[in-house]
Amino acid sequence: MPRINHFIVLLLENRAFDHMFGFATPPAGETLENLLTLRSLPANLLDPAQPDSEKNPSFLVSEPAPFAVHDKEGPPHSFNAMNIQISNDSNGPSAASPVLNNGFARAYANDLSRRTRNVDHDHIAEVMQCFSPEQLPAINQLAQEFCLCDQWHCEVHGPTMPNRMFMHAATSEGYVHNDFKRPFTSKTVYELFQEKNLTWAVYFHDLHDLLQFPKLAQTPDHFRRFDRWASDVAAGNLPNYTFLFPRFPNARSENGAALQANSQHAPEDARFADHLIADVYDALAANSDLFQQSALVVTYDEHGGFYDHVLPGAAPNPDGQNSPNPNDHARFKLPFFAFDRIGLRVPALIVSPWIAKGIVEHRRLQHTSVIKTVTEMFGLNGPLIRRDESAKSFADLFAKASQPRPLEDMPKTLNRASMEDTIESVVAGVPVQPADEPLDSLTEDWAMGMLSLLQGGWRARNQLRLHKERPQPLSRVRYERRGFR
Repeated sequence: MPRINHFIVLLLENRAFDHMFGFATPPAGETLENLLTLRSLPANLLDPAQPDSEKNPSFLVSEPAPFAVHDKEGPPHSFNAMNIQISNDSNGPSAASPVLNNGFARAYANDLSRRTRNVDHDHIAEVMQCFSPEQLPAINQLAQEFCLCDQWHCEVHGPTMPNRMFMHAATSEGYVHNDFKRPFTSKTVYELFQEKNLTWAVYFHDLHDLLQFPKLAQTPDHFRRFDRWASDVAAGNLPNYTFLFPRFPNARSENGAALQANSQHAPEDARFADHLIADVYDALAANSDLFQQSALVVTYDEHGGFYDHVLPGAAPNPDGQNSPNPNDHARFKLPFFAFDRIGLRVPALIVSPWIAKGIVEHRRLQHTSVIKTVTEMFGLNGPLIRRDESAKSFADLFAKASQPRPLEDMPKTLNRASMEDTIESVVAGVPVQPADEPLDSLTEDWAMGMLSLLQGGWRARNQLRLHKERPQPLSRVRYERRGFR
């Protein structure tokens, strides 16, 4: 039998590699391309085009980072904002504005001044802050026990939806912005599995984006609620390919219990996603027979506007489609982009009993490397298009050992961060529990997109499980976070 029969992907939200692992110590005998390898810690000026001064301060990379940023939206990560972050020019890199990753502080300051009055040094500095390993123990334990990739890049200079589309279909069909109601016609990795009579499923809490691929059959076995995860794993009821969605909005269950957002999308408390990583791993490790046939990839859709020091490079256009797509009817000016650059680095871990303990993978990998890898491992009829064809596979990592690691050489469960000092939120001057927070702009747009794609309001309300009474959008209320330092 093949070594890997179950390939699992957990795609979290909006964290850069240095933001998560910038101050991590590499496993014994390994090197790690992070901030500790640099001669001096990097910094961003408020305006990189001007000299350092009292009115133009410098923001040094530092640790620790707050579990939840103070701002209600977090750093900007649109296409134009990322152009500023990497080249200090909203039009993107040029001979006059080369890629230097020097505009993160400026981009955040610009966004804060547009949305809020709180444009002070401490708020801006959060974009340059990094988590210490002790803050998020689960993901750091995986990095020490299995494989950490220090050159894994997201695909697009832009936000959530385009990068998630690349994970499914190796293209965003010319979109560099979010449009969660837009149907996609591209062939997906799920169809590659179907063509070989192999199985696939996604597990979701509330929001997911596969509704944007109408050709995928909306069967209960393909689309599973996340509360089935542990029992399905225990019963050995996993398909060949599994994609895991985190919980995006804060909400409450039918019995009133808090359901915390665990996507790690700012401004949510990053510890909830670290617990989700532990939940996913602990269930797999508890079924030793299934775990020995499994590979788990944990990564992030894009950098979320947080600082990373590695400069993004070139990439081939996936399918000849550029931004703006001719059928994109957005009400704002759309930038031109030929999809010829890769995105910034994001954290990525590869977990399996077939992976040697404590290794760092230095090859440039990317989201479409997943499609390239499963195509090779499962004999699929790939590639989908040029982007996954050109991506590097990491299938060879599972072929190096003569046998899987013994159970006693791997953790049975992962360490978890304490949640005693849960972040307190203040909405319109009133303290609220995190589960009762209004939706942020991403989840609000995504929820509305799903509502437009689903048929029937009752089905939409049941699938989203959002608040019975829609809360006032965050853009219309004053929102603060306290107790985060």
